[in-house]
Amino acid sequence: MTERQAEIIEYLKKVADRFGYVLNPDARTLNLVAGYMDENKVKHGKYFCPCKQHYPLDLVKDPVCPCSSFKDEILRNGHCECHVFFDPDAAAKARRAEGLLAAVTCPG
Repeated sequence: MTERQAEIIEYLKKVADRFGYVLNPDARTLNLVAGYMDENKVKHGKYFCPCKQHYPLDLVKDPVCPCSSFKDEILRNGHCECHVFFDPDAAAKARRAEGLLAAVTCPG
């Protein structure tokens, strides 16, 4: 993990704390998404959501993380679409489902 990825994960942790969520307990997936967010920050100046962005990135339409729908996604699925933010209960269940989170990757 790079220093910038660690900074992004710290940012994501602050967002999670603010809303009563937790981060994905699978470090591999979390680092992968943070890496894509880092690329977007370096190239475009913002933490554009790598899982919901267009290709090429649309600086006007593409959402910045956290996106406007992440709370609804967590209510519906227990986690946001990118598998970054989790409801604490859903994260606990995911930890018990060995290997489940290791297979989840952002399509970005």
